[in-house]
Amino acid sequence: MPLIILTGFPCSGLTHRAQQLASALESTQSTLFKSGTIPASKPRYKINVVSTHDASHPRTVYDHARTEKEARGVAYTRAKRLLGKDSFVILDGMNYIKGYRYQLWCEAKALGTTCCVVHVGTPVDQCVANNEARIRRQEAQTQTQSESESKTDTNETESANPESTTTTTTDPTEPYPPELLNNLIFRYEEPSTHSRWDKPLFTVPWDDAEPPIADIWSALTGIPHPSATEAPTEPSALASTFASTHISSGASVAGSLATTTTRAGGLGRPRVKVRPHQATVQPVSMDSSALYDMEKRTSAIVSAIRSFTLSTPSAEAALAQGDNARGISIAVPEASTPVFIPAHVATTGTTDELAGAGGILALPRLQRLRRQWISLNRAYIAGGHAANTAMSGGLVSGQVGDAFVRFLNAEFGVGEE
Repeated sequence: MPLIILTGFPCSGLTHRAQQLASALESTQSTLFKSGTIPASKPRYKINVVSTHDASHPRTVYDHARTEKEARGVAYTRAKRLLGKDSFVILDGMNYIKGYRYQLWCEAKALGTTCCVVHVGTPVDQCVANNEARIRRQEAQTQTQSESESKTDTNETESANPESTTTTTTDPTEPYPPELLNNLIFRYEEPSTHSRWDKPLFTVPWDDAEPPIADIWSALTGIPHPSATEAPTEPSALASTFASTHISSGASVAGSLATTTTRAGGLGRPRVKVRPHQATVQPVSMDSSALYDMEKRTSAIVSAIRSFTLSTPSAEAALAQGDNARGISIAVPEASTPVFIPAHVATTGTTDELAGAGGILALPRLQRLRRQWISLNRAYIAGGHAANTAMSGGLVSGQVGDAFVRFLNAEFGVGEE
């Protein structure tokens, strides 16, 4: 099922929005099961929230590129493991790098499921205020804990009385260092509807109490939201616009955020089937026997050319004894056509010896051409290109020799004036 990628400035309320989305998705499917829109025989969708940060990867990982890359890799692996046909995956984190969002989009596309981006549009000033509030709260908690530890030995009576004890509420969300916060805001790469991996894009302003769950649910699943019957039924186009400006101090000031989404009543259409393309389809592995057959047949052709050069080492002698005065013709096994070297090419080597150093048929050159041809055809078959041509399945065993000879003749300049 779909992948929901959250993105936004640090301290913009990403975790709060992720929890809202998870709760709203669970409530939506419960309502649809009760109403019979989703058959009771179908299993319930699992709602998974994958956090970028944990005890092993705190928010200070962004201080160094190595630790940041490691944290992203862990979150990516967790999301990839949970993606499936019966689950929603909400990736909670800034996800501020567009290349990283593209990688996640490719992963969802390879599995044939939908993906959307939810941008939490909190202004920079509010993000800074949120972070300062967390810093003050953390300092107050640290001070309270230190005071309680110093009074442990002198307040044994109060500690025995449960009414006299005071509980300290702790906020699990840790703050960012102020310099790191400004750096991350400056480095943020905004999502855009011009990028296919950022579509569909839903923007949730800071003042909105809830994310547009009706639009998100219908766009990702193709199932009408329960509120669709209460909304107008005329469809409207899906459009999202995001604008931001940068100030000289390195901080990014959120500009006007406007999102026009399809109304709930117009999202009851079946969702478009996701078809993996060449960038996301796993390459087809080449048959080991086919590779062995290529190696064997091309080696036989190179050996035949080598035997010819041993019996006729001179290019001038080979041209003189040949029936065709236009060049040297070498009959080889595994091919119906001979290897042909035009006369003007045979005499252009640095030496008259065909197989000598710098000769036109030197063994190192023949081996290099053989490896090059095998690499080209292995990539051709493994990349799945042969499936899109009339010659589906690539080269068959009987075509290897002729194809390699055509490649050699082209390298030797056959057909050139």
